[in-house]
Amino acid sequence: MTVRTLVPILGIVVLILGGLCIWVVVSGGAGSRQEAPFQRAERQVREQRGPDWEVRYVEAGSGPAVCGYAAARNRSGVTEEPVAFISRIGRILFADEPLPTEFRALREEFCPAFARSPEAPA
Repeated sequence: MTVRTLVPILGIVVLILGGLCIWVVVSGGAGSRQEAPFQRAERQVREQRGPDWEVRYVEAGSGPAVCGYAAARNRSGVTEEPVAFISRIGRILFADEPLPTEFRALREEFCPAFARSPEAPA
């Protein structure tokens, strides 16, 4: 093979690989699907609180944030008192954590119309 025959062959290979890369990026590629915000909240609740916890109520917030209530179901099937949460990409914050000021600020920023229980502090 000479350089004159090798250069066009390599050029075609580069074009094919470039087209394949563009196709993968445009089609989303394998495994790059983002989970829905509600599914993300369920996953985060179970990761943070354990497999007995489940989302009891959820509503969309601004952007990719969701707000809701989660509670644990004990072995006899009785649901414990629900706890409010705010789920964002990469983080979930619960109302009963030692950061009440941060929780209120995030609730006002991402879910200002979030349903509150009558005894919950504003």
